[in-house]
Amino acid sequence: MNSHLKINKVAVLGTGVMGAQIAAHLTNAKIPVLAFDISQEIAENGVKASTKLKPSAFYNPKSVEMITPLNYDDHLEQISDCDWVIEVIAERLDWKQDLYKRIQPYLKDEAVVTSNTSGISLAELTDGMDENMATKFFITHFFNPPRYMKLVEIISSEKTNVDLIPSMASFLEEVLGKGVVYAKDTPNFIANRIGVYGMMVTLEEARKKKLSIEDIDALTGTLIGRPKSATFRTADVVGLDTLCFVANTAYEKCEDDSERDTFKIPDYLQKMVDNEWLGQKSKQGFYKKIDKGVIHSIDLDTLEYTPQNKNRYPGVRLAKEHIKLEDKLKALVNSDDTAGQFIWEVTARALLYSANRLGEIADDIVNIDRAMWWGFGWELGPFEAWDAIGVVESVARMKKENKAIPQWVTDMLAKGHTSFYTRMEGFNCYWDVNKQDYLPIPTSVKELRFSNFKYNGSLIEDHWSASLIDLGDGVAGVDFHSVLQAQLNPIDGSILQTLFKAQKWVEENDYKGLVISGDGTNFCAGANLNMILNSAYRKDWDELDRTVSTMQNILQGLRFAPFPVVAAPFGLVLGGGFEVISACDRIVAAGESYIGLVEVGVGLIPGAGGNLRMISNLNKKIKSAMPGAFPIIQKAFETIGFAKVATSAKEAQAIGYLQKEDQIVVNRDHVLAVAKDTVLGMSEGYAVPEMESFKLPGKSGRLVLEGTLKGFVKSGKISEHDAHIGRILGNVLTGGEKGGPFTAVDEQYLLDIEREAFISLAGEQKTIDRIEYILKKGKPLRN
Repeated sequence: MNSHLKINKVAVLGTGVMGAQIAAHLTNAKIPVLAFDISQEIAENGVKASTKLKPSAFYNPKSVEMITPLNYDDHLEQISDCDWVIEVIAERLDWKQDLYKRIQPYLKDEAVVTSNTSGISLAELTDGMDENMATKFFITHFFNPPRYMKLVEIISSEKTNVDLIPSMASFLEEVLGKGVVYAKDTPNFIANRIGVYGMMVTLEEARKKKLSIEDIDALTGTLIGRPKSATFRTADVVGLDTLCFVANTAYEKCEDDSERDTFKIPDYLQKMVDNEWLGQKSKQGFYKKIDKGVIHSIDLDTLEYTPQNKNRYPGVRLAKEHIKLEDKLKALVNSDDTAGQFIWEVTARALLYSANRLGEIADDIVNIDRAMWWGFGWELGPFEAWDAIGVVESVARMKKENKAIPQWVTDMLAKGHTSFYTRMEGFNCYWDVNKQDYLPIPTSVKELRFSNFKYNGSLIEDHWSASLIDLGDGVAGVDFHSVLQAQLNPIDGSILQTLFKAQKWVEENDYKGLVISGDGTNFCAGANLNMILNSAYRKDWDELDRTVSTMQNILQGLRFAPFPVVAAPFGLVLGGGFEVISACDRIVAAGESYIGLVEVGVGLIPGAGGNLRMISNLNKKIKSAMPGAFPIIQKAFETIGFAKVATSAKEAQAIGYLQKEDQIVVNRDHVLAVAKDTVLGMSEGYAVPEMESFKLPGKSGRLVLEGTLKGFVKSGKISEHDAHIGRILGNVLTGGEKGGPFTAVDEQYLLDIEREAFISLAGEQKTIDRIEYILKKGKPLRN
């Protein structure tokens, strides 16, 4: 980070939903906050309300102690302690300007002041502002919820001291884990301008094609690389009033926009807002919950709620034949059924709109694409999506349909360049309109991606679900990328084979160590359940035993390798995912890592070392003088038995999934680089860990656990099958036949008894029913 901007304390002005959540996220990065509001009571209540939000705004609820609620009348002089002051009050220009005048006398010279406004221009905010303050004032627009949404848009003006921007961007990226884009001072900046345009076009085309709410959401969600909440569900979550507010801002302020009328609020939407059917917060919007599990959708013509009725479209079937998103999108826009025509129309219009805004809302296509990934959860930004469907073919079709093509796109094609992005001389490049040439995409040195190494000849071995890659400096990496389920990376034979090969390769080539990670959304959501189910159907217990045994041996091989192994997990790290990372010497986890042993939910217990690692981790965490200490086993039993999933890497440390020496990195894009550095740091004088042995409670501990289970069944908390799984789990954790406070058992013995338990449970009909149910419905069965 640049040396001239050190942010040790922050003042947040406004403790409404957004202000309090920004304060909360600052504490996630261990930064103390002064949270101001117009009265002490409002400030205290705002901070208190932030602790009750779901999903949680805090990595650890105790962090709220780092926020001091204050009021403007009694405490303004305390602002002089702050390095950054961020204003997050209501969107009223006069209120904001008054507040800036009030704080100005108390600001320290080097303090930066920013506004989180989404609808007021920087020119209006700085109008009449003290000149010295205007040099250190700009907009930092966070997206809601700030802990989870990666985007921050920075908007500066000619008055802003340009030296402040790079160091502020570094702080946002490195300390708060954000993705920064640079926007121009235009209404709604980048993400809301393009995103809300896309939503308004979708509403318009839905009416034209007479498609239902649920059909549109089925077409505009994960199928085309957008969030699961798609269009209408997203509008309900955000609030229909908010959607109208943002659309209206564009309609009123973008007078020269050729597509201005698209932002006009349709009659039915205005009626819904007038009726206060605002979505989730008012219990009805485009959808309405009628009963438990029964959700109706609104008919846009009659404004009546009716049962959902999803249609099947040939275009969707064609899209689903493909694995890669780019291929799915291409198949769908080229399908000539209603679904294909609809997706083509909304896609083509959004692409042309984005291209026409270049130079007006942002200087380059990279900032537009990044704004849409990070602010709206699009997997492909508009220009990446355009490359996916084929620029040449789609432009020809657009011309045929009398759509106007922006001049710069025509010029690019005329020069013989057929894509917005390309690779040149080992760099990922983008088409720069001003230079009329390809330029390297700017990235931080802390941002490493496996995909870049694959391109530059560093690929050692490529497999279905994982690859072995040379990361340079004597460090190798295993990249998880399941060919069938890239979102979840379930552990299969291909991943195990690559981990085995990696261990041998690092040793044979005298490399310094190994990193295990991935480029996707989630690290690994567990074992391949279909594989387990197929063995169970065939009653081929020998095969299942071999598979589980192989995984145990490979992970033990990593555990005792003669070099450091560092895991860099992120997103979902469940079941087998935890077993992989916990076999490593050290873990460098993204702050947003959701780690848990969840096997009980499918009628199993961990089978590849999960129980062993949990006992080992808790042994180090809970110091006990007693041999065979029961509290350690009780904690492991509760964690595994209730399938606890940590809601952040910080919580994973508290539960015992991570250890105190494991590192937490707030920016997910930096985990690979930090993990590589960790390997290099550990490789000097590396010593192989000792094999552990454990004194476990044995029979006496087992009886206590069984008593607890009986109580749970009696009170209806768990089913008989849950209790049966619990007894088997209890037997493993207390040491099976050999367990007892005075006889130590070794790692291999624990692995053997957990594998036997896993296989015996896989053979039970109720477990098979659970696995079938979760594969079909995506949620656990309680039987």
